[in-house]
Amino acid sequence: MSELGARASGQGRVFQTSRDQYIQEHHHHYGAGADGPLFDGDPPAGFPRQAAPAAPDAVRVPLVGRPPGVLRNREELRETLTEAVAGPGGEVHVVHGMGGCGKTALAYWLFTEAVRAHGRVGFWVNASERMSLRAGMLAVAGDRGATAGELAAAAAGQRAAADLVWHWLDHCVEPWLLVLDNADDPSVLADGAWLRTSGQGTVLVTTRHATAALWRGPAMTRHGLGVLPLDDAAQVLCDLAPDAGDLDSARKVARRLGRLPLALTSPDPISPTSYRSRGPWTSTTASSPRGRRASSTGAPSATAAASPAISSAAPGSCPWTPSPRRVCRRRRPCYGCCRSWRPIRCR
Repeated sequence: MSELGARASGQGRVFQTSRDQYIQEHHHHYGAGADGPLFDGDPPAGFPRQAAPAAPDAVRVPLVGRPPGVLRNREELRETLTEAVAGPGGEVHVVHGMGGCGKTALAYWLFTEAVRAHGRVGFWVNASERMSLRAGMLAVAGDRGATAGELAAAAAGQRAAADLVWHWLDHCVEPWLLVLDNADDPSVLADGAWLRTSGQGTVLVTTRHATAALWRGPAMTRHGLGVLPLDDAAQVLCDLAPDAGDLDSARKVARRLGRLPLALTSPDPISPTSYRSRGPWTSTTASSPRGRRASSTGAPSATAAASPAISSAAPGSCPWTPSPRRVCRRRRPCYGCCRSWRPIRCR
């Protein structure tokens, strides 16, 4: 019994102090054997199951919405990254650039090349937020041989999760490639020291943040990625719609779309469809938000109904020709999110 008259019974305890006191207790409930789950069957009465972050559907395949097509104007960077993957490992390569410039497409290409051509074990983890990063990295540890008890302790916060993951990556016999995609917040990787180097494999990070101090560590190399040159951007349009117009006409549309790969390959950001399914189109449909909303809802806008060049090209005319109605003002995609549009003055 304490001086205050408080009494504890069973396994209870009474703490008394004249200053601030911080008490932290850890209770481990394991089943038979050290490799058992955190709770053997149902948890004790009054103790609900601990909520753990849901594991991703896969870490052995890139979880991208739409596989990218042919990459243009990335030969030098692709050669550098291929040499890094084929080498002994121990490097971290950071690809940074604005949203929609093709960072994930480049990572997807390197992932496929590493697995198919170089026999590497590929891991793809979404690093956009802490929960997805933690769940993905623990799934990588489980793929490499971590036991259920180790994963349960790490998920419950009773064991250093990053140390567990990199322990199994360091002791992996097969060389690997780890892609940390959409790491736009470097603090997500910095908290817990998730970003490390290993002699057994190569790490590739894609991010919009180019000046983070985290990217300046040892064995880390940064690669900037920008918009495509005009000719390569026009060739992307010709690849998607070879019958829609010639290269000179495609240059006009590519220039209006800002030469951004995402804008070039997604003519309708609300409801993306292929160029082949649309038929001939003009730069009016590529630059007008009203035309985009009409195509997504299925109801043609007044501008589209009044312009015969949008629905079908006249015989002998070029379907890529910009509309003469937009002479003094036009719109380009915003480089921040590629889904909002801002008007600018024509030069």
